[in-house]
Amino acid sequence: MASLPRTSRAAVLSAPRQRVEIREIEILPPEAGAIVAKVEAATVCGTDVHIWEGDLQPEWPVGMGHEMVGRVAALGEGVVRDAADQPLQPGDRIVWAYPWCGKCYYCTIARQPSLCPNARMNGWRSAEKYPFLCGGFAEYCYILPQCRPVKVPDEVDSKVASSATCALRTVVHGFERLHAYGGIGVEPSVVILGTGPVGLYSLAMAIVSGAGQTISIGAPQRRIDLAHKWGATHTINLDEVTDSRERVEMVKKWTEGRGADLVIDAAGPAQAFSDGIEMIRRGGRMLVIGQATKKTVPFNPRMINHEMLEIIGVVSAHVTHFYKAMQFLKNHGERFNFSDMITNEYPLARVTEALQSMAALQEIKPAIIPTMS
Repeated sequence: MASLPRTSRAAVLSAPRQRVEIREIEILPPEAGAIVAKVEAATVCGTDVHIWEGDLQPEWPVGMGHEMVGRVAALGEGVVRDAADQPLQPGDRIVWAYPWCGKCYYCTIARQPSLCPNARMNGWRSAEKYPFLCGGFAEYCYILPQCRPVKVPDEVDSKVASSATCALRTVVHGFERLHAYGGIGVEPSVVILGTGPVGLYSLAMAIVSGAGQTISIGAPQRRIDLAHKWGATHTINLDEVTDSRERVEMVKKWTEGRGADLVIDAAGPAQAFSDGIEMIRRGGRMLVIGQATKKTVPFNPRMINHEMLEIIGVVSAHVTHFYKAMQFLKNHGERFNFSDMITNEYPLARVTEALQSMAALQEIKPAIIPTMS
């Protein structure tokens, strides 16, 4: 086994809205089936912001960060290949899925491991519980045996690969569920609510899937500009068109008065769901990916049967979606400059600043680079 440092610096949050502290945490040698990775790049997700703001409750004090790419530093006994059956050795760049239990009803019978009630998710676990180094905002990360690693293609930048380990892999999962309902096809109009990473990756995947028309709705202008650059047919800036009724009418105007065939809610606020329902044509579909709030909105369920709507939900992803996300980046990196989403780089000491900047929508996707000083 390769020699490891004794400790790793890691970003730890003790309570909401506090400043993230950098702790020295012991690096444990990997048990059988486990891996220790040296983090090459991590990225800040909206979920990290929600944890920092107190909207979500992890195990405190939490080792922050669940989007990351690492290079294999040490392999536990029996680890010789990744999930795609590729040889794995020290120095390889990898991403890794959450450690689902593999034994419960959802993992085995339903084959929906992202619903596993026993999952121990990265970036949600206490930095004071075994194996301590489970967050991505750190120099090293301990990858549990239940995690399945996936090698990162040589063509994909580490920061971009990191950004895909939550947003894109969830979008891949969502489009897989869409496929069960007929997919997208070559002509439908698609509205994407939200121009953050989930919305932008949804836009890219809708275009690649053959959508005839794509409408991106979000803010601020920097994100709108990127959606336009990537190929959105139409865009609506929420800072400029503030009336939801006006936005609905704009969508209907662009879709021959009917509304969109598919609406993807990648936004987060509860109001986005209400807006999206009004934008769907009769017999259309809505894919809900980005809802993060616990707030409720009024909703008339009669619309579902009277308008023959299909509402599809998705949460997280499992290892197949991580693999497909990496392949999507590799195969379509020339069509979409995915690096455009990486708007800044921060060292570990400035994680709090990165979270604040993300919360203020000043970033699309900031990267944490542990080797930066």
